[in-house]
Parts: sequence; C-alpha cells; structure tokens
Amino acid sequence: MKKKTLERLLNLIPRHPSPKIQFEQYSTPATLAATLLWIAEEHYHDIFSKRVVDLGSGTGRLGLGAAILGGQALLVDVDYGALYIAREHAVHLKVYDKVDLVVADVMLLPFRENIMFDTAIQNPPFGIHRRGSDIMFLKTALTLSKTIYSIHKANTIEYIKRFLRRYPSLFSIEVLLSEKICIPPEYSFHKKRKHCFKVSLIRIVHTN
Repeated sequence: MKKKTLERLLNLIPRHPSPKIQFEQYSTPATLAATLLWIAEEHYHDIFSKRVVDLGSGTGRLGLGAAILGGQALLVDVDYGALYIAREHAVHLKVYDKVDLVVADVMLLPFRENIMFDTAIQNPPFGIHRRGSDIMFLKTALTLSKTIYSIHKANTIEYIKRFLRRYPSLFSIEVLLSEKICIPPEYSFHKKRKHCFKVSLIRIVHTN
C-alpha cells in the first residue's frame, strides 16, 4: 500500500465530534498518522503481523491504520464515544477482525501484569491541561512494549530524554522526524482558524 493511499483511508476517520479538554483530546492529522505508521512498517517492520497497542486512541487513526497495514491492534481510550466511532470505521474499513477496543484510563489499565505487545503507538496528551500526562502515557507504554512510537511537542524532547535516563531500564531514543502541524479549532476558546505548532515523532526501544 502506498503512503498516500493509507493517508486517504485515515482521512475517512473523523475527528472527535465533542472533544473534552480534561482529556486534551486533539485529533491526529491523517498525514502525521500515516507518516508514523509508514515509518514504523517500511523502515522497522514493527506493524505487519505484530500485536500493536494504541494508547489514547481517540477515534482510531493510528490504531486502525496499524490494522490496515496488517497488525492486530488494540485501541484503548477513556472515552466511549471516541471508541464507538473507531468501531464503526473498523467495520467500514474492513479491519474489524483485526481490532479490539477497550474503554479504560491509560493509567489504570485492566490488563494482566505480564501482558506485552510488540509495538505501542500513541499521540498522548501534551501535558498542558493535565500536567505530566505525556510522561504518564510514556510510563504505561514502557510497561507494555519494548518498542514505542510516540508524538510529542518538539520543545519537550530533551525533557523526555532526561526522564528516560532516570528510568531503571536502558532505552535508546531516536527522533524520527520533527515538523509543524496545524489543527482546526477543537474547543470554544480556540479563536484562530487553525493552530500550528511543531511536533516530534520519537521511537523508543528497550536495549536490555
């Protein structure tokens, strides 16, 4: 599948119709989601035939994209409404047999302690309205998979690197890309026609 085809399919998955600021719900742009998944599969072979968990999946652009590329995807989100939309589009995209959905807080997952996935993918809250939530998502991802793809505001990457150096295990972290993205207004206090900022996509791998 060409990257442009994947992006077109992901663009069919809508933004959340009523995002909640307490969860910092922002839709992942289809272009960015397709780029993450394309790099993960084409460069590192981390999607096809792999068990993939999408933390804070929202309406499912990352998790359903992983299923489109041949992964077995588990989508986790605290918002039932977002997962209902993801479920509908899993059916429309003919990947429902490759998708499971769990309504749960990422920090309070109802999983067995020893459950592991091949790959974790996420576009976590940036920690602006829920201070430290970006790090909490990373901590959860690190307990679930040895390979993590995560999107963060570009100006927080050095802080994330320092956090990983304090962690008990050893990790390698690579910044795969940094680019400016623009999102439409999601909340009533958004006054601009679009909000643009720089994000970085990182890949974290357990090295021990």
